[in-house]
Amino acid sequence: MKPHIQDYFEGILQVRNGSKELLDWICDRIRTEGRAKVSKAKKVTNGVDLYMTDQHYLQNLGRKIKEHQMGILKVSRRLHTQDKMTSKHIYRVTVLFKAIPFKRGDIITFHGEQVQILNIGTKAQIKDIKSGAKRVVELELLFR
Repeated sequence: MKPHIQDYFEGILQVRNGSKELLDWICDRIRTEGRAKVSKAKKVTNGVDLYMTDQHYLQNLGRKIKEHQMGILKVSRRLHTQDKMTSKHIYRVTVLFKAIPFKRGDIITFHGEQVQILNIGTKAQIKDIKSGAKRVVELELLFR
């Protein structure tokens, strides 16, 4: 692991719509495992960004968060620089976790209609209240 410098980071953990309990769980996990440090924490709209010193730990932490709480996990990377000695590309990783603000049985408005959430997994199964029609939709669509 690289030495801990205040502005050094290999990746960003973006937590959106997360509860205080989830953020406490994440901070506790980082503190107890000790594999990475948080260089900077930044509050943003609907969440927080944590700049971390180890991108591999960051990706593993993202998977653990998804197991701990239902939500959408996206991992992306962008080219940061190129190693001068080996000519390898060096990337910075962004891990986005969007916590789902509803649970099974909740009634929400989806495309102007009242629907009930029957099941949540990688996709959500919903039921139209008026017609009783059931369908499966992507979780991303329920946030709009």
